[in-house]
Amino acid sequence: MPCDWETGNHESPDDSAHNPQSLELLCRLDDSTHGNTACALWEPMGDGKRVISLADNHALLWDLQESSTQAKVSSTATLEGKGQLKFTSGKWSPHHNCGQLATANDTAIRGWDLRTMSQIYCIENAHGQLVRDLDFNPNRQYYLASCGDDCKVKFWDVRNIQEPVKTLEEHSHWVWSVRYNHSHDQLVLTASSDSRLILSNMVSISSEPFGHLVDDEELSEGEDNHQEEKTKEPLKDSVVSTYEEHEDSVYAAEWSSADPWLFASLSYDGRLVINRVPRALKYRILL
Repeated sequence: MPCDWETGNHESPDDSAHNPQSLELLCRLDDSTHGNTACALWEPMGDGKRVISLADNHALLWDLQESSTQAKVSSTATLEGKGQLKFTSGKWSPHHNCGQLATANDTAIRGWDLRTMSQIYCIENAHGQLVRDLDFNPNRQYYLASCGDDCKVKFWDVRNIQEPVKTLEEHSHWVWSVRYNHSHDQLVLTASSDSRLILSNMVSISSEPFGHLVDDEELSEGEDNHQEEKTKEPLKDSVVSTYEEHEDSVYAAEWSSADPWLFASLSYDGRLVINRVPRALKYRILL
């Protein structure tokens, strides 16, 4: 970030004293021969030299070359089946050494092994209508969230794809985006064209279903009984808050990469809204 854009500087970016910030083209992904690009995904870990693009029914793994402005396709996978199948969205898993990819096409969700570019699982009819978005739990390697035009958000264990482990039905129209919190995976954001953003506390399927557990060595004798009572039963899932600042369809929701309690949402009319996790829930998670 340019130094004159730092927090606390309230000058307008349009002020004549500002020099225009130019962008430099570093690389071009030329996948026009494979069709229209649905999305591009950066490798979640590593040196940022690998990108996946989904174009029609092709998944392309690119290597970004330092000495060239042109990326090189290192491997590809093709979605095969009846009709004109097209990818609608995808998510690169941060687990398994970044060796797996999840994609959505129509109502199905598929998993891919990037080492062989072969399909490793398929959830047919994962949603009643089009699947819009996917996200991996950052702390539980086999857990995947999905959302779609059936107004539902579903959570899957990809080791057992017969049924979702949990389903949310809080929205009244298409759900466009689902996002796990990067640090506290019980916090899940969902954005919908019902003009609402919903923050849910999905603690029962999180990495800490009993809340934060304290080691026995850290407890004094007087705290033992209190700790046992506190951790007898898992905490209950709940909707933490519903945000209705938007007046149009909410297409995207994202957590801050710098502050785990900060998140943003973007709607069709161009309105960007930034919110924080309620303080009471924040301290309940931390303490």
